[in-house]
Amino acid sequence: MTTIDELNALETDAVVAALSPLFEGAPRFLRRLADARPFENEDELFGVARAIARDMPEEEQIELLDAHPRIGADPATASDLSRREQGHDPPGHHEQAWIGEELTALNEAYEGRFGFRFAVFVAGRPRADIIPILERALRADRDEELRRGLDEVVYIAADRMESLRGPLPLREELREAIALEVSRSMVGEIDRDGLVRATHRLIEEGVQSPALLALSLANQDDENDLGTLIERLMSEIGLGGWDATRAGQLLALHAAASIVGDVSQPIDGARRIAAVSGNAQFRDLVSRWEADADGRAALDGEIRRAAAELFGPPDDHGATT
Repeated sequence: MTTIDELNALETDAVVAALSPLFEGAPRFLRRLADARPFENEDELFGVARAIARDMPEEEQIELLDAHPRIGADPATASDLSRREQGHDPPGHHEQAWIGEELTALNEAYEGRFGFRFAVFVAGRPRADIIPILERALRADRDEELRRGLDEVVYIAADRMESLRGPLPLREELREAIALEVSRSMVGEIDRDGLVRATHRLIEEGVQSPALLALSLANQDDENDLGTLIERLMSEIGLGGWDATRAGQLLALHAAASIVGDVSQPIDGARRIAAVSGNAQFRDLVSRWEADADGRAALDGEIRRAAAELFGPPDDHGATT
């Protein structure tokens, strides 16, 4: 799929051709959209598309709506993207005849009432689920329905772009957040349920990752071995082959950073470094600190210096690259 930067650099005709599959054609609308460049990102592209669709002449609005195939149309007449979205049954499966007949009748009634084609973001729902939506639409106001249909066309286009390009690369801080939670599970800081809860939190925070989603559903799917799911997730974020040794190193670096930044007490950070990585220097510091109550202030200074040495300069923090 053409990127936003590439779209911004293309000639108008090339932009129309690149975006045509997302909107099923509608060349006049697409030329207006091409003329509205540059776009900063996909959100701006589709926000502008929605505004143009709502404001352009009704003749062009209807052209945009009618470019889409009817819901329930013969699969042979629909584009590949439309066939996937409309949830057509696989070869050999025979849908109940009444569903197709009902959709045909409702589509004809809708087009006769409003003068344009019914559009809805199907998102893979069974065709039978569209029947009550179409029935409700028939009772709507024409202007309201025209606007709703145009908005749906833009939703469809945005979903198509996402499916064609695949997930966007995760920002570095999100990759690191995933690596930290997986690493905690690898060294035993959290158990299976703790890891699954962590995936739920990351998803709620906006992390979009198919592999993360699969891991979040592990308990629902009665998946006994998380190893394959974890390996898939780490490969997806560019950390294939991640193991307990690398996990301990990453967690030790973060514990060292918390000491250097005065986020945690030196002894607490030292204990964590010793536990997750087996670092001999920090094991010794912890043992000495616990045995020498009177010398703890001096040992705190030693721990801070050792943490600063372990953490290293900023350019050395490439644990997740």
